[in-house]
Amino acid sequence: MKHNYGVTKNHLIKVEVAAFSATSAINAEAAGADRIELCSGYSEGGLSPSIGSIIHVMENVAIPVHVMCRPRAGDFIYNKHEIEVIRKEIKFYKELNVHGIVLGVLNTDGAIDHILLNELVNLARPMKVTFHRAFDLVNDLRYNLELLIDCGVDFLLTSGQKNNAYLGKKNIRELVERAGDRIRIMAGGGINKESVGKLVEFTGVSEIHLSGKTLFKSPMEKINLEFQINTDEALGDFSWYECAPDKIRAVKDIFS
Repeated sequence: MKHNYGVTKNHLIKVEVAAFSATSAINAEAAGADRIELCSGYSEGGLSPSIGSIIHVMENVAIPVHVMCRPRAGDFIYNKHEIEVIRKEIKFYKELNVHGIVLGVLNTDGAIDHILLNELVNLARPMKVTFHRAFDLVNDLRYNLELLIDCGVDFLLTSGQKNNAYLGKKNIRELVERAGDRIRIMAGGGINKESVGKLVEFTGVSEIHLSGKTLFKSPMEKINLEFQINTDEALGDFSWYECAPDKIRAVKDIFS
C-alpha cells in the first residue's frame, strides 16, 4: 500500500529543484516543481548563474525563482571584493524582480558571519533569503540556527551536516523542532524517491530540495580527443547534467 506522506504538521510538502541551466529550470517547472533554485557550476556545488539564464528563466517560468549568490568555488569566507560582487548580484536580482536569493557566509571559526549576513538580508528585501548548505560546515548547529533566525533568514537548506539528508536526518529533525515557525527548514542532499518519504516522516520537514539530475551526452559527431576544455575528468567536454523531469515527478507523486 502506498503511504501518504502528503501532509506533515498540516503543511503540504514543497519541492524545490536546483537547476544548473535555464533548460533544467523550465523542465523542472513542467515536472511539478514548486520553486527553482537557479545556479551554475554543478561540480563546484553551485555558483552564481549567468545574466542571460536568469532573465530567460524569469521570462519562462511562473513558479518562484531563487537565485544563487556565490561568486566563486571553495569556502564561504569572502574577501572585500567578493563581498562587493555579492552585493551587486543582490541589487541586480532585485531589479529583475527575482523572488529570492540563496547564499552562505561564514567566519574563519566556522560560525555564520551574522554581521555580514544581516546586512545582505536587509539589502535583499523584499526578496526571500535562503541560507544554503554552508550551514553544514558550521561549528555549532543550535547556536548558528539562532543566528539565522535573528538575521531574518526565511529558509535554511541543510543535509544535517552529513553527506546526504537521510544520513543527517536526526540533526534535521532537531533543527525542525527548534525552529518551529521562525524559519523554514529545507532538507537537501541525495534526495530521491526511495528515501524521501521516510525522511519527511522522520524529520517533519515541509520543504525538500533536489536536482533530479541526469547525465546528457553531446550530439557532436566528430570529437577531438587530444583537446579538452573541462578539467573535470568525470564529465569532460561532451556531457553535462540536466534536470530529469521523471525524477522530479516521481518525488512529487509520493506526496500527492
